[in-house]
Amino acid sequence: MRFSLDQTCSWLLPFLCGIALVTGTLLSIQPAKDDRLQGFESIPVVANGRVQPLDSLARNALLICQGRQSIKDPDHSLPTPSAWLAELAFRPDLADRRPIFRVNNDEVMGQLGLTRDETKSVSFEQLRKFIPTIEKESIRIGQEEAKLWSAYETSLMQLARGMKLYNRLKHALSNPGADELESEFILFRSSIDGALAESEKRQSGDPFNEAIITNSTSRLNSLLEWATETHVYTTPPGSEAHQAEWRRLPDSVIDSIDADSLHPSTLAFARMNDAYKKGGDQGNKEFRASVSSYREWLETHHSKDSSKARAEVLFNQMALFRSSIILYVTAFLVASLSWISVNPSFRKAAFRILVIGFCIHSAGLLFRMLLEGRPPVTNLYSSAVFIGWGAIALSLALEAFYRNGIGTVTASVIGFATLLIAHHLSLAGDTLEMMRAVLDSNFWLATHVIVITLGYSATFLAGAIAIYYLLRRLFGDVPRQAATSMRGMVYGIICFATFASFVGTVLGGIWADQSWGRFWGWDPKENGALLIVIWNAIILHARWGGMVRERGMMVMAVFGNIVTSWSWFGTNMLGIGLHSYGFTDAAFPWLSIFVISQLLIMSLALVRRKKAGVQDRVVES
Repeated sequence: MRFSLDQTCSWLLPFLCGIALVTGTLLSIQPAKDDRLQGFESIPVVANGRVQPLDSLARNALLICQGRQSIKDPDHSLPTPSAWLAELAFRPDLADRRPIFRVNNDEVMGQLGLTRDETKSVSFEQLRKFIPTIEKESIRIGQEEAKLWSAYETSLMQLARGMKLYNRLKHALSNPGADELESEFILFRSSIDGALAESEKRQSGDPFNEAIITNSTSRLNSLLEWATETHVYTTPPGSEAHQAEWRRLPDSVIDSIDADSLHPSTLAFARMNDAYKKGGDQGNKEFRASVSSYREWLETHHSKDSSKARAEVLFNQMALFRSSIILYVTAFLVASLSWISVNPSFRKAAFRILVIGFCIHSAGLLFRMLLEGRPPVTNLYSSAVFIGWGAIALSLALEAFYRNGIGTVTASVIGFATLLIAHHLSLAGDTLEMMRAVLDSNFWLATHVIVITLGYSATFLAGAIAIYYLLRRLFGDVPRQAATSMRGMVYGIICFATFASFVGTVLGGIWADQSWGRFWGWDPKENGALLIVIWNAIILHARWGGMVRERGMMVMAVFGNIVTSWSWFGTNMLGIGLHSYGFTDAAFPWLSIFVISQLLIMSLALVRRKKAGVQDRVVES
């Protein structure tokens, strides 16, 4: 009977987690409650150098402005990020009153004469009169190095960046100064035709109407001014020569002079604008019809971009990495229960929950690869996701072999920590950004970057197990069997880390030789990778030579976390070298805190309990 109960418990918790996960995912991908916006979120545009859906454009903008993707919306009129983008583009008068700019610094609030409410957010309408002050301050601060910025200056620059992006999106899909956009575009075309006719009369010496030419010039200048306000490309390439690339909406209107007609995309966005502004049942009906008609055109003429945009919307809605974080936390809590209770079912349940989380993590990683058409590591965000994935894969192998719950606990902690880091990195903007030219090599990314990142994963995993050992030693005796297991786990992982780091570093040299014409240049990133190899080799040689025993090896493994974090993040903050890209100085305080925490944990090895001498001699033999 007890065996049956244990079996039930070990499967029941993972089953419940799976049901909750499936239910949450299905709810997240349900169509928008505002049915007029269905399909709008998956319209493709080009921003940040890549094709992406309006849903991603809106989500990334909200992350930059307020640090989250949801809107504080008491009337529930904006159920999705793309609904907010539609309001911003087509009804900016409403969007300007929504508090979406998060200001964390009280000095910035005081400088702008604003009072802080409990949400710490302000609207564009509140900031409008302070725009000259913000621009002046941002110019002054921008002349200094970012690492010298104070908390006030950093916060103000973040606010200035968010406001700049906000204004660009306001002009991306519509012209805020025009009420009926389709009529404006048609009037522009007719004014151009009239101006050309009057210009021919002037050139031939016949009487002409100067007012018609002036009116046309004014409309053209308005479009040119509009074009400077946005960097979002809404109009896909067409068959005409001038439509060989994606174009901004105002540029597309100007292109119609030579094309003799407005592009279908241009007309579609104009009609969406007019229908949204009209509102009511009739306006909603016209908006749905405009979106549906344009999507049909995209499916016929740009099916690849349209399919990719729909897939990315699905990826955004599923939020696979967020689900993985929840599962890793659950696995950690259940695994902790296995040490409180003698019942082994908790350990088995925790392992199975971890496997579910790992599968979801893997699915998210694979989905990203398909969307990018690239290997898994292309920027710092993806490196955090992949480092966690690699560490968990190794931990699962350890747990399958040792069956003591240690692999489950370390995997869940590392998985949670790395995905949390990835989340904070995503606040900088688009995580599926176009790769830098030097990285645009699938072969070398699939070898050097992946192998070296696995070296990071293994070194962090060895350090995590060592931390667990030192903490357990501090709060109680470490049984000989457990100590032996952890010693073997750390030793084996360090062997793998040494191999992966060495091979990855050599492959990086080959890549550098082909990309930059030199195998090694003592670049900070190269030095960081070499330090990982050297430090792991030192640990192995110290253990082989008897210079350290069990406790000493654990302390050295914890210091490996510091070495690896420096190679992963620290080298990017120096601002020098060919590898200094994709990061800001905002992580420096967190990196410093992490280093200090590791040094404090290492100092735990110096704490000796009563009767610990005998115990240490037993387990370190």
